[in-house]
Amino acid sequence: MTVKTPEHILETTRSLFNARGEGSVTASDVALELGISTGNLYYHFKGKEALHLALFAKMQREMVVLMGPAVQPPGLFTGDRSTTSIETSWLFLTVILEKMLKYRYLYENPRGVMARFTDIDRGFRRLLRMKQKVCGNIAEELIPIAGRDTDPQLATVTNTMTLCMNCWLSYDPILNPQDPEALLVHRGVLQILSHCTPYLGNEQRNFYNICEQLYQQMVDEEATPLD
Repeated sequence: MTVKTPEHILETTRSLFNARGEGSVTASDVALELGISTGNLYYHFKGKEALHLALFAKMQREMVVLMGPAVQPPGLFTGDRSTTSIETSWLFLTVILEKMLKYRYLYENPRGVMARFTDIDRGFRRLLRMKQKVCGNIAEELIPIAGRDTDPQLATVTNTMTLCMNCWLSYDPILNPQDPEALLVHRGVLQILSHCTPYLGNEQRNFYNICEQLYQQMVDEEATPLD
């Protein structure tokens, strides 16, 4: 019998949680998928709760690594202007949504998960505050000072962007259950940045229009049947 490492066990568990929903998967299901006995699984993780907490801790570490540089000086927007601010924002948000999608089961019912696990409750709140900071930095960069009018307006845009980011994975699949993950992510980034659109300058708006064209191209390609 092949020895299963803790990392392999967690990846298998994550795949099952994503495919079936966390509430529908038992520790025995994980062991069966791995081809090991429940006793061997318990050698590494003492049941489903331990698997759940270990997966969340892994996700939290990965998200902090991704978002950390964006919330600390100098942040996303440094002196290197080889890409525009909107390009930088687009690419960064794509990476974040792709990482969230990897653990999408956690975003189907976050309040329910938070109510069951104190550590996950605290961790989710920390990650949400980091996402809020990221969105705030992006909005502050993309929206010209003259277009903000007041800080409360910037705060409103930031909160709306954060809400969209955090809820997108539970919202969009309901409307578009057959769409591939690439479209889900691309559409999510487009939606998040759309909250800045009324304030963008010409150059940034032009790039945003290009992003919309790229999105439509992806939609058209997915809708075209293979010969």
